[in-house]
Amino acid sequence: MTQFDYSIYYSRFHDDSEEYAESMAKSMEMSLRKCLPDDTKARILDIGCGYGFALRALRNLGYQNIEGLEISSAQADRATRAGFLVGLTEDTIRWLNAHSNEFDHVILFDVLEHVPVGSQIDLIAAIHTSLRRGGAVQLTVPNANAILAARWLHNDYTHHSSFTEHSLYFVLKNGGFDRIEIDAEKGLGRFPRRLWRRSAWPAVRKWLVRWCWLQVHKAEIPWEKLDEISFELNHKAVATK
Repeated sequence: MTQFDYSIYYSRFHDDSEEYAESMAKSMEMSLRKCLPDDTKARILDIGCGYGFALRALRNLGYQNIEGLEISSAQADRATRAGFLVGLTEDTIRWLNAHSNEFDHVILFDVLEHVPVGSQIDLIAAIHTSLRRGGAVQLTVPNANAILAARWLHNDYTHHSSFTEHSLYFVLKNGGFDRIEIDAEKGLGRFPRRLWRRSAWPAVRKWLVRWCWLQVHKAEIPWEKLDEISFELNHKAVATK
């Protein structure tokens, strides 16, 4: 199979500077800390760690036993130069199955969609194997409910799929997880306040666009519980072993 350099895509959106890396880490800290183990010595694995932004966030939050896993040598090298322990593998599923019951928490941000559909459940099952009892996987995937779902899916040539809340639950459940939480807090959202401020206008426009998108869903699939779905570009989920 022809080899390709994924950094050609990744570098179009991510700066190589220290300032950018820290800003990305800061933006991740809030979403990460909601689901992380209380023990800062817990062993945490970031699969598809890229340049190490999530690992930086973990380090900033005081976690000491953190490591990354990559299939891209260029990505792994970038994260290693940032001071992180990063494993390099050609077969993530095999690597995880060889490290059973070793991790307290696994991060899988923007990774599952890069895996061929026929192997996605196998990857989740391997993550389940790698976790200790009570451990969790925290993940994000492209949201098929989003208005720009088609662009978000096909913007990256290496994407294989996007997910509704139903298909994401299906993959996690079949991968062995019983306790599954899919975040739907940012569906339509609250109508913005302080409308006299110019800074509120983009939020008002976003709310109105999503309200119209919700009406499309209600017209086409009225049997669904549509007030419980997310219209964000990414689904966020946590599944616990």
